[in-house]
Amino acid sequence: MHRGETVLPSRSPQLQALLVALLLRAGRSASAHELITAIWGESSPDSALSSLRTYAWRLRQALEVDRADPKLLISLHDGYQLVVAPDSVDANYAEKLAADAARARSQGRDDDCSRLLDEALGLWQGEPLSGVPGPYADQQRSRLHELRRGLLEERFDHNLRLGRNSAVIPELTAFIAENPLQERPYGFLMRALYASGRQADALAVFARARHVLAEELGVDPGPELTALHARVLAGDPLLSAAPHRQGQQQAQQEPESVPAPQAGRPDEASAPVGADAEDAPGSGGSPHLVSRPAQLPADTADFTGRTAEVIDLCRVLTSTTRTSLPVVSVAGMGGIGKTTLALRVAHLAKPRFTDGQLYADLGGNGLEPAEPRTVLGSLLTTLGVPGHALPNATEDRARLFRSVLDGRRILLLLDNARDPAQVRPLLPGSADCAVIVTSRARLTGLPTSAQADLNVFTTDEAVGLLRSIVGEERVTDEHAATELVTACGHLPLAVRIVAARLAARPQWQVETMTRRLADQRRRIGELRAGDLAVAAAFELGYRQLTADQARAFRLLAPAPRTGIGLAAAAAALDLAEEDAEDLLEALVDAAMLEAPLPGRYRFHDLVRAFALQLPAPPPSEDDDERGAALSRMLDHLLAGGSTAFRHMVPGDPVGVFLVRSPAAGPQLDSLAEARAWVAAEFDCITNAVTLAAQSPSGPDGRLLRTATDLLVALSPYGKGIPYGQLAEAARTVAETAALRGDDRAEGRARFVCGNAALQNIQLAEADLHIRLATEACLRADDRVILQQTLNDQGLIAQFQQNYADAVRFYDRGTLLARELGHHSGELATILNAAQARLRSGRAEEALQACDEALVALRAVADRNGIAYAHYVRGLALHELERYDDAAASYLSCLALCEAEGIRGREAQARLRLADTLRMTGKSVEALSQAQQALALCEELGAERDRGHALVVLSQVLAEQGELRSALARAVQAHAVFTRLGLPDAVQAGALVADLELAQGPADD
Repeated sequence: MHRGETVLPSRSPQLQALLVALLLRAGRSASAHELITAIWGESSPDSALSSLRTYAWRLRQALEVDRADPKLLISLHDGYQLVVAPDSVDANYAEKLAADAARARSQGRDDDCSRLLDEALGLWQGEPLSGVPGPYADQQRSRLHELRRGLLEERFDHNLRLGRNSAVIPELTAFIAENPLQERPYGFLMRALYASGRQADALAVFARARHVLAEELGVDPGPELTALHARVLAGDPLLSAAPHRQGQQQAQQEPESVPAPQAGRPDEASAPVGADAEDAPGSGGSPHLVSRPAQLPADTADFTGRTAEVIDLCRVLTSTTRTSLPVVSVAGMGGIGKTTLALRVAHLAKPRFTDGQLYADLGGNGLEPAEPRTVLGSLLTTLGVPGHALPNATEDRARLFRSVLDGRRILLLLDNARDPAQVRPLLPGSADCAVIVTSRARLTGLPTSAQADLNVFTTDEAVGLLRSIVGEERVTDEHAATELVTACGHLPLAVRIVAARLAARPQWQVETMTRRLADQRRRIGELRAGDLAVAAAFELGYRQLTADQARAFRLLAPAPRTGIGLAAAAAALDLAEEDAEDLLEALVDAAMLEAPLPGRYRFHDLVRAFALQLPAPPPSEDDDERGAALSRMLDHLLAGGSTAFRHMVPGDPVGVFLVRSPAAGPQLDSLAEARAWVAAEFDCITNAVTLAAQSPSGPDGRLLRTATDLLVALSPYGKGIPYGQLAEAARTVAETAALRGDDRAEGRARFVCGNAALQNIQLAEADLHIRLATEACLRADDRVILQQTLNDQGLIAQFQQNYADAVRFYDRGTLLARELGHHSGELATILNAAQARLRSGRAEEALQACDEALVALRAVADRNGIAYAHYVRGLALHELERYDDAAASYLSCLALCEAEGIRGREAQARLRLADTLRMTGKSVEALSQAQQALALCEELGAERDRGHALVVLSQVLAEQGELRSALARAVQAHAVFTRLGLPDAVQAGALVADLELAQGPADD
């Protein structure tokens, strides 16, 4: 806000709200009630009137020259009036200009209409009334937004009427992106595209409008847009007829005027066809443009997606405030759609570049990329420089190129660049020009104004491209379409190929193509249509790799889809981590590998499928290059797994029963670091184990045994890992081991399968696997795993409430663990036996066992075991009705669980603590603990513990008198135990019956 030439300081938000309420009333007065409502709304404070007077006084202090005799802000009745000329308020002036523009248009004064519309829209400088509070300001913001939108639409319509079709396309595209639910702009864009000779693009706009309106509003396009679509479809010549001008004003064909001819340089319209000798470079004249080059290849009619990138790049290229050459770069892997996007942007932006467009394929994806000297020669010849006048040196040609383009508005598209060194000599020096560069790698070091790093399509974009090529009527099953584009890895080139194949075969269904892509070994071969092939795009990148890069690309192809860590990759490649990182980063730069996180790498699915088909180049130093890489990776992972096992089970001598790994492995200094390592490498581990089961194991079977021991090393992590995924890999190993007669590998793999089933309370399956594991371990004399199977058999009996049998299994397992010197294993089994004993009425024995175990566990610093001992000790104390001691023991367990991240045990301790607190009458605390336990069980998927949490929660709610909620929880618990086939269902059923009886008959 200004007073004369003085800029007035901004005031408090409420004072600004008062000023807005007065200014936008166009000189009318406002009562105190109106102003209070405008500033605070209906819920105004008691001090509103007093505050209003204060704000008015401050406003008068800022505005008035003579505050004793106010001329601007005057008091009327109980309100105020701001006396200013209506046109001094931008919002009012914009409305006046809009009315003047409409009048000029109706009178045929087209240039005046253009000027008035531009002037009106130029009054907007960001969000109107930004930061001003109050309902009145909100209403005015909406009104001014609608006013601006209406002015923009009027300007689009006016420019189209004058034939400025190409000029409005970029701004219209951006406008529609901001206002996707307005029909009228779609019609403008269709008219502009059609009049520019782009009928297919115009039809695509209608298809997009129909899709957006249906998805967002559930309606079809209105009659006007539908009629326009029909005219475009029919090729109505009136839509592209030359504009009719009234009066003697001349229509401008571009949004900005062409530069006037400069001294010593004729205008391009009168440039000679050939340059005279006296005008040749070095002769004192300057070369002439012999024509307006228009070298851009055709735009893609079915262009899909990339809306944000199109808007951003067009904005940079067409900015009128730039002071240096705008260079925009588009990077991404082969088949990602770099050239397609670059061409779309170039065609949208080209109306701004009135001296033409140049295009050069730099061949950066091939074995022989174009030399800058050769490219410059071609471009200079196009611009009218005779061949005999071209300098020899690249630097001289670059200087001449910059001279020729100086002062001209040329758009240059450099496609498929290899590196920045290839591009730099080709850059103009003038800010009037602009450059678009595409490349697979990011052109680090190039002075870019905007960078678009393309990712694969979203599902919606990929399905949209599929529909635009195949036809809406053939892509009606959203699920089938999603499956197909997912099989294509959402790669635009792959989607285009399958769409082209479907379009060429009307009898095929979408599912037909999906089935053909289901086999990964055939997928790359299927992704071929005419001269389009995914393999060809990847082959170009692969052939550019050095021998070491190509080797790394091949050897890491079997890595899991989620990626591989640097250390594991270095082990597979048999390199130091620093050298491996250099290789992998080079592959990332070549867009043959992705780096989603620092130190982690992955393949795109289709690149991975391509790499898996690549043979080792002859002669190979190793008959099984990938097998050797897998063996090295497994050794590295087993070294890490052994260290992680030691942190989880510190009392067991891991080196005695696991294969000794020759690799150093990662350094893990704590249980927390071990957990983090296991979580990060879990997918890599299960993938490597599965590959080992599918590979020849060698005469000594070491590969399979290493994989099996890696499974065992991770088994103590239980619910902290996706144990089902581990069990799936174990099943594959078990089947392979059984076929090869490897009892040791089979017994260990079966043990992991049984342990997984036991954790999911699948007791029949667990019993089967444990029995098979026991038989194999007896044949192989694998006493270490035999001890584990005895423990698991005890757990199965305990879950079935056969406590005597459970104790027998546990005691046998304890003796065997003691013989083997496995202290943590022995103590864990003792604590399991203590649970079984206290459940059978021997709580004193259980308590004594827990106290003795705690001493031994502290001696070996087994924090996981210590937490378990506190938990079982709490159970025993609860059974002995020593509730305060039990609560203290549970709290000790919880402290360790929270510190070490032992979340499954934490859930158990919380639900048992809730039961103990309930017995002491602390129902509020009990309720909180039970609810926390239930939430944690649900998060972890621990169904048996969830059932127990529901029982305790039901009991707590019942004691608080919430019988209806208590009954609901009891019913849920009964359903959980029944589904799991556990005898706990009997107790839960009894609880349901008691609660139903206590609640009485249900209301009618």
